[in-house]
Amino acid sequence: MSPTDVKETRTVTNQPSRRLAGKLLLLLFTLVFCIAIFLALDWFHTAAVQRSALKVTGKGLGCFSVRDMTRVFSLRPNCSCIRAWGGARYSLMTNSLGFRDKEMRQVPLSDAKPRVLMLGDSFTEGMVAWDDSFVGRIAANFPQYDFLNGGVGAYSPSNYLNTARLALSEGVDFDEAIVFIDISDAQDEAAFYRDVDASGAVAIPELHFFDRNWYSKLRMAISEHFLLTNYIVEFFERTLVRFGFYHLDRGNNGNEFDYEKSAWTYRAVSNTEPFETGYAPLGLEGGIAKEKAKMTLLWQELAKRNIPLSVVVYPYPAQLIHDTVDSRQVRIWREWCEGKCKSFISVFPAFFAARDQCPRMQPGCWYLQYFVLGDIHYNAAGNAVVADVVSKSLGEKPVEKHRVAVATGSP
Repeated sequence: MSPTDVKETRTVTNQPSRRLAGKLLLLLFTLVFCIAIFLALDWFHTAAVQRSALKVTGKGLGCFSVRDMTRVFSLRPNCSCIRAWGGARYSLMTNSLGFRDKEMRQVPLSDAKPRVLMLGDSFTEGMVAWDDSFVGRIAANFPQYDFLNGGVGAYSPSNYLNTARLALSEGVDFDEAIVFIDISDAQDEAAFYRDVDASGAVAIPELHFFDRNWYSKLRMAISEHFLLTNYIVEFFERTLVRFGFYHLDRGNNGNEFDYEKSAWTYRAVSNTEPFETGYAPLGLEGGIAKEKAKMTLLWQELAKRNIPLSVVVYPYPAQLIHDTVDSRQVRIWREWCEGKCKSFISVFPAFFAARDQCPRMQPGCWYLQYFVLGDIHYNAAGNAVVADVVSKSLGEKPVEKHRVAVATGSP
């Protein structure tokens, strides 16, 4: 075979390879172009949806205020708004006391019905519609009682105490208090709230330190600016969680299933890092001690008025993966309640039982069933679990009108 023949053979052989490479390059270019067009359309679509939603919900969290001189945060009295949380929207209304309520109403100082003051943070305030929240459900179960929901997002024992004190100072009469202690309260008391003076008023740090890596920032950008893409990503996230891959990072300080603020019950946390990545300056044990001190002050304030106190504890998603039914959170408050509480109520067993109902091949179905996707808060079904457990306790130990304490002293 001559050199010319060899050259011609190589040319013929290389032509299919070149054509294939060209087709693959064209396919790759088309794919990248289509993705770019999709993302651009998604961005414009999301911007339009957000502008439309802004007209309904307004900016921020509606009735939420950050100008309370005693508690830092509060809800504005006699306020009505549409609140956005996650991918859902719900109506939020407050009464004359600035407490979330079924409707805007003037709350009388006293009521012929036995009255219960509920204290807690965002779980108690409810990040769902009133009728789906556990306070709303409990109120519906006991129409013979009047319930006041003093829960506000980001509260901890310092503000449970301050809220009760404010209500009492304004002459609001109630017959029982139920505190829904949150697992994050330990970090809040250790690193977030500091006492301003002897009155109990609190202040917060000017700076927060967030735990966000490159993926956290990317995931947050997708959820904020690419609505359709977010739906696709959520589909895969939901599927992975269902099959037991417990990792959701939406840019909210790490993995939803292993937050620093909830991890203290089952692993070591940082006592030197500031909020929100650690527990400085007081450290974990200092935060727990401060929680107990504030709760003891609350108990004393109520006891001298013959108002019984009950405590409720409930799990985060992390506890259902890494912790046990007899969590340290449960042990701490069960022990604290001895000799103080009318009732100590743990919702841990109910959620662990629900978790154990998941099929072996879908071990994470409990999260999708009872929690807001990408969040630590309960959805309507999760709130129903809390409401059922607390309602059972209230049924066994009814609320009664309390005896007004009579001051004693020299005639």
